[in-house]
Amino acid sequence: MSTHNDLSDYIRNALKAGQSRDIIRATLLAENWTKTEVDIALAQWSDTTLVGPVPRPVRSTAAKDAFFYVLLFVGFGMVAGNTLAMLLAQVNFWIPEAGRTDRYAVSGIRWAMAAIFVFAPAFWIMNRVDDRAVAADSSRRHNTIRRWLSSLAMLIAVITLMGDALFLIYKFLDGHITARFLAKSAIVALISGVVLSYFRQEKSQSIKTWLLSPAIALLALTALGLGLSLWTIGGPFQGKKEQRDRWRISDLRALSSDIRNCDGVDRKNLPETLDPLSCSDNPEHLTALATEISYTRVGASEFELCIDVEFPIAISTYNIRVRGNTACIRRETD
Repeated sequence: MSTHNDLSDYIRNALKAGQSRDIIRATLLAENWTKTEVDIALAQWSDTTLVGPVPRPVRSTAAKDAFFYVLLFVGFGMVAGNTLAMLLAQVNFWIPEAGRTDRYAVSGIRWAMAAIFVFAPAFWIMNRVDDRAVAADSSRRHNTIRRWLSSLAMLIAVITLMGDALFLIYKFLDGHITARFLAKSAIVALISGVVLSYFRQEKSQSIKTWLLSPAIALLALTALGLGLSLWTIGGPFQGKKEQRDRWRISDLRALSSDIRNCDGVDRKNLPETLDPLSCSDNPEHLTALATEISYTRVGASEFELCIDVEFPIAISTYNIRVRGNTACIRRETD
């Protein structure tokens, strides 16, 4: 039997025994039942009839509570997860791993930034609503759905912390401790600690000042990650530059392949000058930027196509040579 059924049965029996509502209320409050829980339980019974206590209908708010808390915790998870992604990406950017060429892998960061713009304001508003509701009704801390979701989130955070510690010790014993690894481990531990603090079932009893709120700590880390991300990869104007460069590289690759199979060109003795567009098999698939591509004869059967780009660091170096602001592809026709 649930505790709320126990409470309801106790009140029914007390009323049936002739105890007053004031005495029942004082007794229950002395046993740490909240005022809201006692008032709701007392309201379930009418003692104005000669036949004894009569139950009154109680309208459940479980569906409403489930909607609110699931949405609140999903919002928290999205903010925490994408903040973690942004901060880890900053470690990749500022502490690149030797031999890796993915220093400017920005697509994941931009997805995280987009998620933050959507979920951070929603989480902030819902968290404020929840804080005010708990302040007005302390029994909300004991809501069943809230407690289950909080326990699940704390379980995930604890497992993450333990996994982080396990991996850190393994790397230490294996002799692979680096600044990059330590920075990432610290960030994972920090975010996990914020999650644990936020989802403590008695969190409102341990928060003494507004500045110590785990929600504020999370949003501060979110603002830090978002600010660093905007600084390192730029905003929409930077994105437009990178998109134009991707079109340029796509045109460059397409034309380099077309020239190798161009029927109007002697593949064993390439011409000194050539309009790359004259060899295009599918000119309708090229962009207007293809007109910027220049052709250079390197040898009898070797040529190079080049084009100026706006943001060289964002270009994949696979089969692409970048010299300053110029990207080139060198091919042989024979």
